Amino acid sequence: MLIGIDASRANKKNKTGTEWYAYNVIQELKKLISSRDQVILYSKEELEGDLAILPANFRSKVLRWPPKFLWTQFRLSWEVFWHKPDVLFIPAHTIPIVCPKKTITTLHDVGFENFQNLYSNNPIGPNNKIIRWVYGLFFRLLTFGKYKNNELDYHRWSARLAVKKAAKIITISDFSISQIHKYFPESKGKVYNVHNAYNKNYKPISEQQAIEKIKNKYNITSNYFFYIGRLEQKKNTPNLVRAFNIFKKTDSHDYQLVLAGPDGYGIEEINNIINTSNLSDQVIRLGWIANENLPYLMNGAKAFVFPSAYEGFGIPIIEAMACGTPVITSNFGAMKEVAGNAALLVDSNNPNDIAAAMHKLVDDDTLREQKIGQGFERIKDFSWSKTASYINDLIYSM
Repeated sequence: MLIGIDASRANKKNKTGTEWYAYNVIQELKKLISSRDQVILYSKEELEGDLAILPANFRSKVLRWPPKFLWTQFRLSWEVFWHKPDVLFIPAHTIPIVCPKKTITTLHDVGFENFQNLYSNNPIGPNNKIIRWVYGLFFRLLTFGKYKNNELDYHRWSARLAVKKAAKIITISDFSISQIHKYFPESKGKVYNVHNAYNKNYKPISEQQAIEKIKNKYNITSNYFFYIGRLEQKKNTPNLVRAFNIFKKTDSHDYQLVLAGPDGYGIEEINNIINTSNLSDQVIRLGWIANENLPYLMNGAKAFVFPSAYEGFGIPIIEAMACGTPVITSNFGAMKEVAGNAALLVDSNNPNDIAAAMHKLVDDDTLREQKIGQGFERIKDFSWSKTASYINDLIYSM
C-alpha cells in the first residue's frame, strides 16, 4: 500500500497548535506504519530536523513548483492526480480539491462557523496587490462566487470540501464532533474522536536557576500568570487582559501577565486595553517563543490562564498540567472536556470571574496543590503514541 501524508504544516519552523499536531502524529506514525507499506511525505520545502529522519519505507517529496500560494489546491492536487496514493492523510481540514477517494483529514474545530465575527475578512494571499486580486478572482470562480479569498471564507470552504470528499474525518474532542454534526449533518457516520496529546518535554523542572535564566531572558521580574496562544479575540485574550487589570486593582502582590504567541485578529483591541489600563509594564508580550523555552516559562508561572472563547481541544491545558502548573480555563466546550475536574473553570465572558480564579490560586495553597495533583492524574489519559495508534488503525481500515 502507498500512503501519502501532507507534511507541509509539520515542517514549518514556527509551529503553533495544528503544526505541532501534524509533527507529532507523523513522528509517531513512523514507528507504527508497517515496513511492508510505502509512505510519501509531501512538503513545500526540504524536510528539516527530526522530521527529515525517515524509516526505510518513508520518502520525502518536495512539491516546489509555482505557484507558492494555495499550495494544497494547486501543487498537492496535481501531484495526487498524477501519482495517486492508495490512502491520503491530511492532518488539517484543508484537503486538495483533487484527492483520492480514500482520504482521511483532521477537522480540528468549526469555530469559524460558530464565531464568524472572530475571523478576519481581510484578503489573504501574496503581498502584490495585482497578484492577490488574481487569486481572489480565481477563488471566486472556483467557488462559483460564494466565497472570497479571506481567512473566514477559506476556512468555511475548506471544511465543506473536506466533509464532502473525505472518506473519514478525525476530530479531537466530543465537543468538536457535536459541532461538526451541528453544522454539517451529512458528516454523521464518518467523524471519529481522536484526542490530542502533549510533548513529553513538558514536565516539572526542579532546577530553579534554569527557570530564572529563562525568566531573565524575557524580562520577567516577578510572579506571573502565563498564557500561550495567538493574541486574538477567538482566544479571548481581551478578557484575559481585562481580568488581569481587575486582579491588579484588588491584590497587593506584585504580579505580571506573560503572553506568549503571535498577534492575531483583534490585536488592536488588546493593545488598547493594555494602554488605557496602564498595564504596559505589567503585561509582557513575548511573541512567538522557541519550543525549548516554553516548559521553563510554564513551570515558573503561578498559574496558566487559558479562558479561550472556542477550542477544538486546547493542548496548552494539558501541557500546563504536565508541568505541575495549576490551570484556569473556560467552563464549557472542549476546555471543560479536556480539563475535567483538574482545573478551575470560569465564565470566560466575565473578566471578574477570571480575576476571582486568579485570586484563589494566589491565596489558597491547599487549592493549588489539589489542582496540581489532579492535573498529574488527568494527563495520564493523553499521549501522542495513543493518538497516532488510533490514526494508524483508521488508515489500515480504509
